[in-house]
Amino acid sequence: MASREEFIKKLRETFKIEAAEGIANMTSNLMELEKEQTETRKAELVEATFREAHSLKGAARAVNISEIESICQAMESVFSLLKNKTLSLAPGLFDLFHLAVDLLNDLLAKPEGEITESLIARISDLNLNLAEAESGNFVKVERLVTVQKEFISEEKKVIPGIIETPAPKAEPIVEPTVEIRQAVSRTDNTIRISVEKLDSLLNQAEELLSLKQTFGNFSNKLYSLTSKLNLLAHESTLILPLVRDFQNEQDRFAKEGLLLCNEKEMKAIVQFFEWANSMVKNLKDDLAGISKLNQEEEYNSGVKIESLLDDVKKIISVPFSGILEVFPKSARDLSKDKGKLVNLEIIGGEIEIDRRILEELRNPLMHLLRNTIDHGIEVPEVRKLKNKPDAGKIQVKIEHAENNQIEITFSDDGAGVDLEKVRKKYRKQEKIQETTSTDIDDQTLLDYLFKSGISTSEMITDLSGRGLGLAIVKEKIEQIGGSVTLKTQKNKGSEFKITVPLSLVTFRGVHLQVSGHQFVVPTSKIVKVLRLNKSELKTIENKPTIPWQDGIIPLVYLSDILEIPYKNSESNFIMVIILGSQENQLGFVVDEILDEDIILVKKFNSQLKRVRNIAGATVTGSGKVVPILNVADLLKSSVRNNSTRQRENANPLETVKKSILVVEDSITSRMLLKNILETAGYVVSTAIDGIEGYSKTKSEPFNLIVSDIDMPRMSGLDMTAKIRSDKSIAEIPIVLVTSLSKREDRERGMEVGANAYIVKSNFDQSNLLEVVERLIG
Repeated sequence: MASREEFIKKLRETFKIEAAEGIANMTSNLMELEKEQTETRKAELVEATFREAHSLKGAARAVNISEIESICQAMESVFSLLKNKTLSLAPGLFDLFHLAVDLLNDLLAKPEGEITESLIARISDLNLNLAEAESGNFVKVERLVTVQKEFISEEKKVIPGIIETPAPKAEPIVEPTVEIRQAVSRTDNTIRISVEKLDSLLNQAEELLSLKQTFGNFSNKLYSLTSKLNLLAHESTLILPLVRDFQNEQDRFAKEGLLLCNEKEMKAIVQFFEWANSMVKNLKDDLAGISKLNQEEEYNSGVKIESLLDDVKKIISVPFSGILEVFPKSARDLSKDKGKLVNLEIIGGEIEIDRRILEELRNPLMHLLRNTIDHGIEVPEVRKLKNKPDAGKIQVKIEHAENNQIEITFSDDGAGVDLEKVRKKYRKQEKIQETTSTDIDDQTLLDYLFKSGISTSEMITDLSGRGLGLAIVKEKIEQIGGSVTLKTQKNKGSEFKITVPLSLVTFRGVHLQVSGHQFVVPTSKIVKVLRLNKSELKTIENKPTIPWQDGIIPLVYLSDILEIPYKNSESNFIMVIILGSQENQLGFVVDEILDEDIILVKKFNSQLKRVRNIAGATVTGSGKVVPILNVADLLKSSVRNNSTRQRENANPLETVKKSILVVEDSITSRMLLKNILETAGYVVSTAIDGIEGYSKTKSEPFNLIVSDIDMPRMSGLDMTAKIRSDKSIAEIPIVLVTSLSKREDRERGMEVGANAYIVKSNFDQSNLLEVVERLIG
């Protein structure tokens, strides 16, 4: 009985893997079919999607998952009509198909036995509308989407008024696997191997690199020993003739009856020198043979180790298309929700990279896609006024770069970043008066956008405006040893350049010494190594600086950042390494640069997963463990050290509780919101409608207003407009919390001056507090 249960379990796991592939293929086919295609290509795509639905239906029947089977059966029927050309493709039909694919993904992500009533209702509603579509009666998709959201909300068991923030579509929960291909076909000559097994194989192959380094270290020692022996042999050849001359003199004096020393002793000395000279020569020959053999073994083992590691890297490497294949559908859904048109172009998706790096890139790239569609691409009406095509263009280009790196260019032809708006935010946060002559260059503003909490959006919505997107992008990319830069031009578009290593296994690194401790810095992060006279150091605003190129850059002691004692040198010179990007460079004082070598990275375990300023460690050929420095952390730490004193001098009396007004006609929602905000430490007052809310705002000071829209006497929209027209209270941040989810409703909220728009079916308690914190700190 147990063996049968185990078989069924494995069978379902196999089904989930195959189903995920089938659904991905259907999504890809639908995205391509929706574009302009020849009739021949359309027929091919319809046929391919029909077959995928048919295959998935049969597989679902085999493992007794009737819910998936019924959806595929309904889709198969519609595609059969399309295939026979008794039904024509239409926009409403595409929307219906995409809803079906989303529902299939939701079902696949559900653990066995957890199909809820809401999911069953969604399946029934979808199948009914697919059946209607067979006769050409296309579903009212807008209603279906609303129904689907309501079912999702019900499924999450949300308290009325506030529910969970929408997350990206959950992918099927299956055991991670990598498909190893030996042919173009998806099924021929392929096997499935657990990622855990492949990672174990890769780790063992990586360990062999330390063996290669040991060979190299041994070769260096042999070379040093050979050099010393050669010196001894050279000195021996010089001394032996002198000893022999002395013996000849001894013989000559002996004939004359004079002895310079004992004849027996003299003979022993000469014999010893001859023996030692011969022994040195033999040792030299033997050592030369050992050195030659070691060099051959070092070369042969090195070639085999590198070849093995390259092969394992190829196995563990996957194409970028593995994470980018979901982008077209995501772009379609996001742009449709925003009322925009977007053409997404992906170049270089076939380029392969270490799977571990690719997984870390998934979220940053998705953040960029969302930000670009929400902030960058304009609606068709605005694009027409700018003489642009109705559809915006987003391009993701992947290509190989120097030093075993990959460069990803993420660009668009949208509105670009309004740097003047960013400059105002920067001045406000840094408390720089508009009247001052302080010049804020564009690069400073672009770097500022990557800070957490900074957003150019006028309103916080479920998609954007919290100022976390670019901060997350930068943090994630720097964690894998990469970098990101931004270029933008107003009304022309923006371009992000992301550079990441090809592999996490090895890199070229520089060994350096600080206060008697050794560290490694990636060579790619070092801009320059300088040896400076201490007289060249300049102090500006009590901070040391050094001349660099056409200006100056800050100087810090690496020992201070790493919190280890600094050993002062009596020398008049200091060794400086310049780290960072072209836009953000700092000089770090070190004691000595030792050498440069291929570094084998040893990642920390979970207990030491995030150690400040340290990215990992390496083991040298001699067995010494050396920490690898995290350059991104070093740059942040240097800034943090400079600002510590400012934070220590902050006035503790500034932590006064902020006051919030909740305007809500529903007593349940009103009390719920009041409880959430008071628990978070805010002082909360309430009002039952817009008239009372406006009246209280005029008579009492509030830091923020949270309001419903649909209320008697005066709506939240009218109250917001009235507040914005009153100069005495116009600056109060206003958050609209409502069940109205249409794009027109959000736009109306923005028009009247709301700072955030929260859809009740798409928000949870923590997200509400995050928005409040974002607006009033």
